[in-house]
Amino acid sequence: MRAPNPSFMTGAGTNTYLVGTGDVAVIDPGPDDPAHIAAIIEAAGRERVRRVLLTHAHADHAPGAPGLARETGAQILAYRTIGDGERVTGGSADAPFTLEALHTPGHASDHLCFFLREETALFSGDLIMSGSTVVIAPPDGDMAAYLRSLDRLKQRTLSRIYPGHGDVIETPQVVVDEYIQHRLDRERQVLAALRRGPRRIVDMVPEIYAGVPETLHRMAALSVYAHLLKLRDEGRVIGVDQDTEWRLA
Repeated sequence: MRAPNPSFMTGAGTNTYLVGTGDVAVIDPGPDDPAHIAAIIEAAGRERVRRVLLTHAHADHAPGAPGLARETGAQILAYRTIGDGERVTGGSADAPFTLEALHTPGHASDHLCFFLREETALFSGDLIMSGSTVVIAPPDGDMAAYLRSLDRLKQRTLSRIYPGHGDVIETPQVVVDEYIQHRLDRERQVLAALRRGPRRIVDMVPEIYAGVPETLHRMAALSVYAHLLKLRDEGRVIGVDQDTEWRLA
């Protein structure tokens, strides 16, 4: 089901998932919207909402959790309350499920994915979306960590991905590869821009994101900054912050 929070950042809205029958887990209840919380409880029907799992703390994914927990008595599990590799079980005697938490920082330092072992499916939060790429916004967003998290998915056999935004992804490995390639292509574009001389981010964005509406340039600038910070850590570029010039090392 989908939260009623459409925007240019969330697409049609944040996806909320109910997993299992009997003892149900809800993943990402979305914003603190009483109508959406009521809809989640209605969708659960006679089943028991026992746990609320959060992929990360961003405003479009997590604020509904306390209200849903109050209404259902569910336990909230998120980064710091569930560790990498820990498992959550639920369901019924006839249809049990196991969700494994995977710490996948990059979009956010507290980001988790949840791997549904019975389906070899991944609830990806904002690590991967359907139909769009993900904004990596420093300082909490980290491009190097993001690429490592994507690479971690390549070590898993996945049948499908349930993203935080957009439709179910039925070709997970193809999409993971496309995401990695997209980031590497952007990195090459950033380096190519700097080969023409020292540049500020505000000057690089219109070139690198040619054809992208100007309303999205602010978000694009954050991703360019994230790439530059990664490249600086690798000793390949020199620069200070978002407002100063950057150059090749």
